[in-house]
Amino acid sequence: MAAVSRSVFRGGTFLDPERGELQGWSLLVAGERIEALLVPGQPAPPDAQPVELAGRALAPGFIDIHFHGATVFDALSEPGASLRQDSASIMRHGGTAFLATTIALDRRELAQRVEGLAKAVSELPSDAGASVLGIHLEGPWISADAPGAQPRQAIRGYDAAEGREVLDRGAGLVRMVTLAPEVPGAAALVDELVRRDVLPALGHTKADAETASRGFERGVRHATHLYNAMGSFHHREPGAIGAVLGDDRVSCDLICDGIHVHPAAVRAAARAKGERLLLITDRIDPHEPGTGALGGAALSADGPVWRLPDGTLAGSRLAMAEAVRNATAFGALTRLAAVAAATLAPARLLGVESERGTLRPGARADLVVLERDGAPAETWLAGRRAWSR
Repeated sequence: MAAVSRSVFRGGTFLDPERGELQGWSLLVAGERIEALLVPGQPAPPDAQPVELAGRALAPGFIDIHFHGATVFDALSEPGASLRQDSASIMRHGGTAFLATTIALDRRELAQRVEGLAKAVSELPSDAGASVLGIHLEGPWISADAPGAQPRQAIRGYDAAEGREVLDRGAGLVRMVTLAPEVPGAAALVDELVRRDVLPALGHTKADAETASRGFERGVRHATHLYNAMGSFHHREPGAIGAVLGDDRVSCDLICDGIHVHPAAVRAAARAKGERLLLITDRIDPHEPGTGALGGAALSADGPVWRLPDGTLAGSRLAMAEAVRNATAFGALTRLAAVAAATLAPARLLGVESERGTLRPGARADLVVLERDGAPAETWLAGRRAWSR
């Protein structure tokens, strides 16, 4: 049996979401796993190959639970090539895991898409790039009054027979479903998701605070891209936004590109939710540079976002490392807290915090090396350097 190779990362700052910013420490990796964090002055085993950080920072790899990428532009049942493209793209931006995220589709198309995605995930080579942790269904069981850029014709209430078929064809890989609690059948949908251990998330909704809170009582535990595609907040009619901000049972994510959410609103969410705030990209990557099609509508690039012809926001061009830097630049989060919002917080939401999003011993050695300006310099997957700038 071959000996397990060892590496020791040293000479930099460790951004440990659970212990803090660590100076003078070292990280010992054995094979695919983190073996130990070594305190200052503690020698590494003599067989460990040094990885010199040269003053840079080391953090767990980023986890994006809302990434559309290129797969939403692919043939329904054949997303494999685009999924590989997405996996490699996320890795080049410091990401090590993500949820492949859909859009609203009609009944036949949705079942095809989910089955095709599940097959593509199961066939994704281990060295393709970032791991696909599962599928996130963003719709179609959302509000037609809060579609965002989703195709209105595909938005509908929940039908139990359809839901069971879609989830079954997902082969256990559907991990999260964004839904509006006010749509017909929403209560039955939440019950079905809870029964299957799939995360119900509130989003694309015009629900009032009372309806949103009833959803939380039933099992909704997260909110998708807070503020966007939601009703407005008013001090006498707080709506879904107010319900989310005021309920400690519920976490939320937001798109931190400075366009989807104003920096002041990012700061407000960070102060209200604390460790329950996650960062996402909501990124889409059309095959044609600059333009594409989403639900039949043309897209145009506008700085860090994509827009429909009428100016409606249609997803971002954001990378997770940029979201982390923006959260700090906006004064919403410290560097360490921003890293945690992109690593440990999503890992906890998905129940994989012992395996990912952490520097604790025994976890996968999925790591990102960050330059002093926060740009990713290297991505390590399961203990191997998979990408270097």
